[in-house]
Amino acid sequence: MRIFALFTVLLLVPLASGLSDLTIYSEAHFKSQKEAPVLVEWFHGNGDEDQTETLAQMDRDGEITLLHWRTGAEQEGGGLPDDDANSRMMYHGMNNTPNVAIDGYRENISDIEADVRMNEVEIDWSIQLIGSTEVELLNITAQWTNPQALNGATQMHLFIIETQAVDSKGREVQNLVRDWAPSSTFYFTNNTSNSWNETITKDHLDGAGIKLGDASHADEYEILLVMIGGFENETSNRVLSIQRAEMPTYWQSVDQSSTLTPALLLIVLIICIGFIVMAERKREQGLPRLEGSWSSEENVIDYRIVAGFSVEIGDLTMGEGWRTSNKIRKDVVAANTVKEGKLRVTGTGDLSLQLAVKVDQLGDWILDLNLPDPRSND
Repeated sequence: MRIFALFTVLLLVPLASGLSDLTIYSEAHFKSQKEAPVLVEWFHGNGDEDQTETLAQMDRDGEITLLHWRTGAEQEGGGLPDDDANSRMMYHGMNNTPNVAIDGYRENISDIEADVRMNEVEIDWSIQLIGSTEVELLNITAQWTNPQALNGATQMHLFIIETQAVDSKGREVQNLVRDWAPSSTFYFTNNTSNSWNETITKDHLDGAGIKLGDASHADEYEILLVMIGGFENETSNRVLSIQRAEMPTYWQSVDQSSTLTPALLLIVLIICIGFIVMAERKREQGLPRLEGSWSSEENVIDYRIVAGFSVEIGDLTMGEGWRTSNKIRKDVVAANTVKEGKLRVTGTGDLSLQLAVKVDQLGDWILDLNLPDPRSND
């Protein structure tokens, strides 16, 4: 019975797993934010712990949008990324750290202050985490209509940040930029509808240290879409729109219907196992036991029938080389009682006998008793 229970579990579990596989692990859709705190890009340097903590608190309070570039990470060790950080630092023309860029321009650290600005371009967007046994693709789409013609320098910047990264030395970094990708693959003309897309593979995510697994803890990361540029005939660029959100977890966004089938299957599986366990328990409690040993009298066996459920005793069969001068009387042994008696036997060699019984609720069974050759004790 236990083997059957194990077989049932092994048979049903893969079926449940197969049904619970999702093409889209998690997804979320966002309407455009009307306004956003000013973009502050912080480039890490020695002795900036107090400043970075202040900026992190301003970000938590909704006063700024903080990107923490971990410049110099390779030299200081700890396993954090710095390739994109160094590239972004060169873009801003910075030669030393710590340093800061505000709203897309290099500024003095003393110029950092709280500011919330209206988004000039309204962007609706969505995030999808796609995979089978784990997340294999991160797909981000965005839709907007140009309120005016955009200039040729306008770009959509995709930032993936880890809100609370910890390096191998135990140092905590708030809003660490894990990945950055600028894009200009969209239309620039006035009143044109854009449908923008960026798909990132698992290999790329792994290389950036972004571990999404099965998306259960995807909210440890955030996505920022930042449009930087300007409108046609403008002489300067700026941040035109900031859209920001946590990555959706599996539990937040999984479609209820997709979990219904495996959930029901799991319930059925539990019920099946429950019945099997109950049947096993019933058998263990109800089956009788035939016990015996050689008596101090020669060629006499003391036997006991220990009943669980009520037992109707049937025919007795002796093994080869043995016979008995009396039988176990056909009788009914009441539940939870013991029937004792003696068997007088003759023969040589090891002794075996079989007693047919009919057990209430459990049907027909054969009880075995095996004893060594009594001469082996001489």
